[in-house]
Amino acid sequence: MTKHTYDMGLIGNCAFLGLIGTDTAVRWLCWPRFDSSFVFGSLLDDQKGGEFSIRPAAPEFRTSQYYQANTNVLCTEIDAPDGRYRVTDFAPRFAQYDRYYKPLMFIRKVEPLAGTPRVRVACRPMGQYGELELSRRRSSNHIAFLGLEEEIRLTTNIPLTYVLDEEDFVLNETKYLVLTYGAPLEAPLESTAEQFLRKTVDYWHKWVKSTSIGTFHQAAVI
Repeated sequence: MTKHTYDMGLIGNCAFLGLIGTDTAVRWLCWPRFDSSFVFGSLLDDQKGGEFSIRPAAPEFRTSQYYQANTNVLCTEIDAPDGRYRVTDFAPRFAQYDRYYKPLMFIRKVEPLAGTPRVRVACRPMGQYGELELSRRRSSNHIAFLGLEEEIRLTTNIPLTYVLDEEDFVLNETKYLVLTYGAPLEAPLESTAEQFLRKTVDYWHKWVKSTSIGTFHQAAVI
């Protein structure tokens, strides 16, 4: 195995967690349980760890990563010679029907901020700790990855050919990528992603407000 050290941010909703590198690559994510095999695991193995990234086409770029204030919503900004963009990553969690909604769903929102950035999306989940390459089935607005107990599905408004071929394209409007395990996203993509983002931000704001946290390194604890 090839091992490296990366700067990363963490997202989660108490059903799963993901580690996101400052280059937007998902370094670690296990589904369907915390003790399951990774579906993305380049933190351990670059060759067999799969990939889920939204990198710039330009080889040289600057990056910054931060959380939206008082939330577990992670933002990664990429500044490349042809433009700047932001990837917002989160795991939905909010109150619904007298319980917490915390699906095996990972949402990525990609926004152009300046210029005309060219980006390249790669999504190659793996099984059995990198030993199993999943087959792919293309549909109208999603790609199904098959070979595990349940289907992994990527639903996106990015043309699927760009994703399947990992081809560069100009990011000139907001794009969404919703990755699910088992139950897929059946609702409208853009409005549902924005609604889940708002509800997740609200959940974390209420959690921080109602949690007893001392003043010692309070920001880091939050």
